[in-house]
Amino acid sequence: MTTGTSKAVNHVQNNPLSDDTHEVWLHGNRRVYTIALVPGVIILCGSALVLSNTFFVAPLWLRVIAAVLCGFAGVTNTSLLLWLRRPLLAYSAGHLLVYLRPPHVVRVPIEFVEVFFAGQSETHMPRPRTQTKGPAHESRNVVVRLAERASQFQKHPVKPSLGSWEEGYIVVRGTWAEPVNKDLFRRLNRRLIEIHRLQNKSFENGANILQSSDLDDKNSAVTSSDCEDHRD
Repeated sequence: MTTGTSKAVNHVQNNPLSDDTHEVWLHGNRRVYTIALVPGVIILCGSALVLSNTFFVAPLWLRVIAAVLCGFAGVTNTSLLLWLRRPLLAYSAGHLLVYLRPPHVVRVPIEFVEVFFAGQSETHMPRPRTQTKGPAHESRNVVVRLAERASQFQKHPVKPSLGSWEEGYIVVRGTWAEPVNKDLFRRLNRRLIEIHRLQNKSFENGANILQSSDLDDKNSAVTSSDCEDHRD
């Protein structure tokens, strides 16, 4: 199977949050991001108290440190809030939006998406210091199978901790996703079938309209020919 990414570049956008009309299909792990926000909020509050001299007059060196920590926590929390808002998979205007290479988004025509199913792989998370041996932790993943005819989407670079994209399979690691369970796959596949049916119906209607237009043209040509024969 021939794979490549040269054609897929045309389907990559730099700002995944610019389109607010997308339909979110797979959220990120909001619990992880929310927990990660807590230390930053504590640092922000503590720094604000030091800078405002609420309880005591802080020396200059302490205020400088508080200002640096406040700026760092502000940037970190803003980044986490953006990640909290960003989905992993979404749908918009006939395309599956794949958010596995931040800040880019890849648009895959929905007719190339065949099915969603469960998979399992390593979490790609660092091991605890107490665990130096034994098998690595695994996560339950969301796997998207693409049609073989979608040659330009068989492979694409993504962030390894978020997933992989090789040989026509998009893998979204469950570590950074909402709970991966049967209800999720039932919802994803049901929505995919609905969109495929709507597309097929639209194609059929378009073909019928085109066929009707061709018949009208032929009838018009026959009528015009008959009129010329009568004149002769």
